[in-house]
Amino acid sequence: MSACRTSFVQTSSTMVTVGQCRLVSIHALLTGANATTVKVYDVATSGSAGASNEMARLILRAAPASPTLIEFDMHGVIATNGLYLEISSGTGEGAAVSVEFS
Repeated sequence: MSACRTSFVQTSSTMVTVGQCRLVSIHALLTGANATTVKVYDVATSGSAGASNEMARLILRAAPASPTLIEFDMHGVIATNGLYLEISSGTGEGAAVSVEFS
């Protein structure tokens, strides 16, 4: 795969890009004390995110239950509408996440 673009590090939910693209990878670091869920959706707007267009889900837990840093290789899977990043934000939750795409 050739060069790709990045969302840069995000600490809250955000629309990464609109339009067809390839999801290359997701890098997620737990920054809170409690388990935090990170999801990526194939949507053109954040309001249309749901189970039917969820592309990836990572659940970050404090060590030693799981690594606090995870890289999820998506091998360039195609998103037709765009990419929306959702980071759960309850008490004690938190993550720093970057999404790479082309």
